[in-house]
Amino acid sequence: MNAPAGIALQISSTFFFAIMSALVRFVADDVPSGQVVFARSAFGLIPLVIWLLWKWRMTSALVTRQPLGHVVRGLVGVSAMWLSFAALAFIPLAEAVAFTYVTPLVAVLLAAVLLGERVPAYRWAVLGVGFAGILLMLWPSFTHASLGSGPGPLIGAAMALVGAVIAGLAVTQVRHLTRTETSEAIVFYFSIVASLAGLATLPLGWVVPDLRTSLVLIATGIAGGLGQILMTTATRYAPASVVAPLNYATLIWATLFGVLAFGEWPDSLVLMGAGAVVSAGLVLVWRERHGLKVSAPGVPQAKETASQTAKLAPIISQRTRRDDPVITGPEEYAGEDEGGQELQVRRASSG
Repeated sequence: MNAPAGIALQISSTFFFAIMSALVRFVADDVPSGQVVFARSAFGLIPLVIWLLWKWRMTSALVTRQPLGHVVRGLVGVSAMWLSFAALAFIPLAEAVAFTYVTPLVAVLLAAVLLGERVPAYRWAVLGVGFAGILLMLWPSFTHASLGSGPGPLIGAAMALVGAVIAGLAVTQVRHLTRTETSEAIVFYFSIVASLAGLATLPLGWVVPDLRTSLVLIATGIAGGLGQILMTTATRYAPASVVAPLNYATLIWATLFGVLAFGEWPDSLVLMGAGAVVSAGLVLVWRERHGLKVSAPGVPQAKETASQTAKLAPIISQRTRRDDPVITGPEEYAGEDEGGQELQVRRASSG
């Protein structure tokens, strides 16, 4: 392990994800979201395939035991991606990114409902703080609408929030896939499904981009692909509990790019709400990571954690033998590859 290298790689990945989001924001008013989804996914395959070939992992990316599972996960994920991209046409870049941090909180709820996982009392308290932050983030949009500035900000906020919720559903699907699928297969087939789903929107009316717009669309995919690779490599050098919280650095980059490139200043209430949501996410990661250490032998928390560890043992053992870090692709947390962030948080919480 080389924690400084892992931290540097993770921060670099957030930089590329923020670049990708900024590029999407740049063309959001002129290019249909479906066309942007296609560009992000199809051109994102270029660095991904090169990396898989270089690491001699292309074969494991093609082998799958759950083809239908990949299709379902891909369609859910691409829905989240489309909504997050569409939101960028209505709200500032930093605000759109801030809404993506809702996903880990939603994943906790969905894990309880769909996977039957037990939710301790402290998680409910953390979720309460997080969802209070969501209300703060939404408030400016309602205010703008009530003041007669148009429904645009409210529409954008709603899209970003719904996209984050759907991305949370994708988390549970990815967790199911990891029982039998390699991480290479998960990310590769998602990119394929997302590309085809984006291409399916062609009859709905794509635009013929000029040279500059074409280059932006290509760069969007390549930036996302590079961010994904850097994020994956970071987990080789540092534990997930170290690198996962650094995903929130995307908000810093997004704020900087929004101010410099678009003259967009995020609303103070949105930033305050984002702070509450980020804090809730960090507490979940930290508390889950250290829960076993602070629990006395024999108490329910320790037993539950031990049970979860036992269930994950075959997967961990299998991945260790393959030297196979968890990687996954978008559903983009508003530009940040949602799957990668989700799985990093999941690995940290699994202890």
